[in-house]
Amino acid sequence: MRHGGWRRTWVAGVGVAVLTACQTSEETRLDLDDVAAATVTLEPGHCAGVVVEDGRHVLTAAHCVQPQDRRVTLSLLDGKQLEGDYVHVDRGRDMALIRLDTLAPVRPLEVAAAVPTPGAPLVFVGRNDRPGAPQEALLERLAPCPSLPDVPAALFTTVRGRPGDSGAPLVDAQMQVVGLVHGGAACRIAAPTAGLADVVARLSRGGPALARKAPPPPR
Repeated sequence: MRHGGWRRTWVAGVGVAVLTACQTSEETRLDLDDVAAATVTLEPGHCAGVVVEDGRHVLTAAHCVQPQDRRVTLSLLDGKQLEGDYVHVDRGRDMALIRLDTLAPVRPLEVAAAVPTPGAPLVFVGRNDRPGAPQEALLERLAPCPSLPDVPAALFTTVRGRPGDSGAPLVDAQMQVVGLVHGGAACRIAAPTAGLADVVARLSRGGPALARKAPPPPR
């Protein structure tokens, strides 16, 4: 595995708190390997996403989706590929939801119910096709972002991302997804994911409801 050995080498600062918080039981514990496994690459490698909630849905950034896009191929950490349909695209929040044709063979991550508070520790794993260790990060502040017109409080973080990291998840100490990389200098701005668990649940019960609100902003 690309990130093998995290438990041995990534044990300082926020890492200790994150790993300790997750070690409640063998059956329920999620760790950074699970975050890496749940992170997907949108082919042909232009963005990232994350398997969430029921394991049949993937969150990614809406600006990664072109107006004509309906189907998408995703690659997992082990190289396995999955396919799915875009079923919800919200340009104003920069959030898109993909429904997979089959259940993803990974442990899905939960979406946090609330927006994190400034100063909260975050972890960023990044694209599964790029080598590198996970990053400890902080939520510096909540503030408006012009390219997120429907988000009153975007996440301004200390994450050091790179072009192509759009849609990659930021997780909190409970390994819940709190945001997706949106952009900005060093890709440090993230769109909050609070409320998306309800969207997944609604689509799971009632079928897909395609919502396209505006042309995609430049990548």
